[in-house]
Amino acid sequence: MENRRKLLLKLLNIYCYLTDEAGSDEIYLIVNNQKIWPVDRTFHQIRPGRTTILVELKEYDPGTPLDIEVWDYDYLSRNDLLGIFPILLDEPGGPYLTDMRQNRMETRKARYSIEWELDYL
Repeated sequence: MENRRKLLLKLLNIYCYLTDEAGSDEIYLIVNNQKIWPVDRTFHQIRPGRTTILVELKEYDPGTPLDIEVWDYDYLSRNDLLGIFPILLDEPGGPYLTDMRQNRMETRKARYSIEWELDYL
Protein backbone atom coordinates (compact mmCIF):
# COMPACT_ATOMS: atom_id res chain seq x y z
CA MET A 1 0.00 0.00 0.00
CA GLU A 2 1.35 3.37 -1.04
CA ASN A 3 2.00 5.92 1.72
CA ARG A 4 1.00 9.28 0.25
CA ARG A 5 2.21 12.46 1.87
CA LYS A 6 -0.23 15.09 3.09
CA LEU A 7 -0.55 18.42 1.30
CA LEU A 8 -0.40 21.99 2.51
CA LEU A 9 -2.64 24.48 0.67
CA LYS A 10 -1.38 28.06 0.71
CA LEU A 11 -3.86 30.78 -0.23
CA LEU A 12 -1.82 33.76 -1.36
CA ASN A 13 -3.98 36.51 -2.82
CA ILE A 14 -7.57 37.24 -3.68
CA TYR A 15 -8.28 39.36 -6.75
CA CYS A 16 -11.45 41.43 -6.95
CA TYR A 17 -12.34 42.41 -10.50
CA LEU A 18 -15.87 43.62 -9.78
CA THR A 19 -17.66 44.04 -6.45
CA ASP A 20 -21.22 42.93 -5.85
CA GLU A 21 -22.09 46.19 -4.10
CA ALA A 22 -21.23 49.74 -5.08
CA GLY A 23 -17.66 50.58 -4.07
CA SER A 24 -16.70 47.58 -1.95
CA ASP A 25 -17.75 44.20 -0.57
CA GLU A 26 -17.34 43.00 3.02
CA ILE A 27 -16.10 39.46 2.44
CA TYR A 28 -14.88 36.48 4.39
CA LEU A 29 -13.85 32.96 3.35
CA ILE A 30 -15.24 29.63 4.61
CA VAL A 31 -13.92 26.06 4.15
CA ASN A 32 -15.86 23.06 5.47
CA ASN A 33 -18.18 25.33 7.50
CA GLN A 34 -15.24 27.07 9.21
CA LYS A 35 -14.18 30.65 8.64
CA ILE A 36 -10.55 30.81 7.49
CA TRP A 37 -10.12 34.49 6.60
CA PRO A 38 -9.92 37.11 7.94
CA VAL A 39 -8.98 35.68 11.32
CA ASP A 40 -8.78 38.91 13.30
CA ARG A 41 -12.15 40.45 12.40
CA THR A 42 -15.62 39.64 11.04
CA PHE A 43 -14.94 40.57 7.40
CA HIS A 44 -12.45 42.34 5.14
CA GLN A 45 -13.62 45.33 3.15
CA ILE A 46 -12.44 44.71 -0.39
CA ARG A 47 -12.32 46.91 -3.47
CA PRO A 48 -11.21 45.97 -6.98
CA GLY A 49 -7.56 44.93 -7.03
CA ARG A 50 -5.29 42.43 -5.28
CA THR A 51 -5.51 41.65 -1.56
CA THR A 52 -2.86 39.50 0.12
CA ILE A 53 -4.47 36.88 2.39
CA LEU A 54 -1.69 34.37 3.33
CA VAL A 55 -3.72 31.46 4.71
CA GLU A 56 -2.31 27.93 5.18
CA LEU A 57 -4.59 24.90 5.30
CA LYS A 58 -2.90 21.62 6.26
CA GLU A 59 -3.32 17.86 6.16
CA TYR A 60 -5.04 17.22 2.84
CA ASP A 61 -4.76 13.97 0.92
CA PRO A 62 -3.77 14.23 -2.75
CA GLY A 63 -6.85 14.16 -4.96
CA THR A 64 -9.07 16.01 -2.48
CA PRO A 65 -11.62 18.40 -4.03
CA LEU A 66 -12.14 21.55 -1.97
CA ASP A 67 -14.61 24.42 -2.25
CA ILE A 68 -13.58 27.76 -0.75
CA GLU A 69 -16.72 29.83 -0.18
CA VAL A 70 -16.79 33.61 -0.60
CA TRP A 71 -19.35 35.28 1.65
CA ASP A 72 -20.48 38.90 1.74
CA TYR A 73 -21.28 40.18 5.23
CA ASP A 74 -24.57 42.07 5.52
CA TYR A 75 -25.36 44.32 8.46
CA LEU A 76 -29.15 44.24 8.26
CA SER A 77 -29.95 40.93 6.54
CA ARG A 78 -28.50 37.46 6.22
CA ASN A 79 -25.02 37.15 4.73
CA ASP A 80 -24.77 36.27 1.03
CA LEU A 81 -22.81 33.39 -0.47
CA LEU A 82 -21.31 35.12 -3.52
CA GLY A 83 -19.70 31.96 -4.89
CA ILE A 84 -17.05 29.29 -4.55
CA PHE A 85 -13.50 28.67 -5.66
CA PRO A 86 -13.42 24.99 -6.68
CA ILE A 87 -9.92 23.57 -6.15
CA LEU A 88 -8.56 20.06 -6.70
CA LEU A 89 -5.66 19.40 -4.34
CA ASP A 90 -3.54 17.13 -6.49
CA GLU A 91 0.21 17.64 -6.71
CA PRO A 92 2.56 20.28 -5.30
CA GLY A 93 3.03 23.29 -7.54
CA GLY A 94 1.79 26.70 -8.35
CA PRO A 95 1.03 29.43 -7.96
CA TYR A 96 -2.33 28.78 -9.61
CA LEU A 97 -5.25 31.13 -10.21
CA THR A 98 -8.86 29.92 -9.85
CA ASP A 99 -11.90 31.99 -10.77
CA MET A 100 -14.91 32.17 -8.48
CA ARG A 101 -17.96 30.26 -9.63
CA GLN A 102 -20.84 32.67 -8.93
CA ASN A 103 -23.84 31.79 -6.81
CA ARG A 104 -26.41 33.14 -9.28
CA MET A 105 -29.07 33.28 -6.55
CA GLU A 106 -27.06 36.04 -4.80
CA THR A 107 -25.01 37.78 -7.50
CA ARG A 108 -24.60 38.14 -11.22
CA LYS A 109 -22.07 40.87 -10.76
CA ALA A 110 -19.21 39.94 -8.36
CA ARG A 111 -16.00 38.68 -9.99
CA TYR A 112 -13.17 37.22 -7.90
CA SER A 113 -10.14 34.95 -8.36
CA ILE A 114 -7.89 33.33 -5.79
CA GLU A 115 -4.16 32.62 -6.12
CA TRP A 116 -2.89 29.50 -4.38
CA GLU A 117 -0.15 26.88 -4.33
CA LEU A 118 0.39 23.39 -2.96
CA ASP A 119 3.31 21.86 -1.14
CA TYR A 120 4.00 18.72 0.84
CA LEU A 121 3.93 18.97 4.62
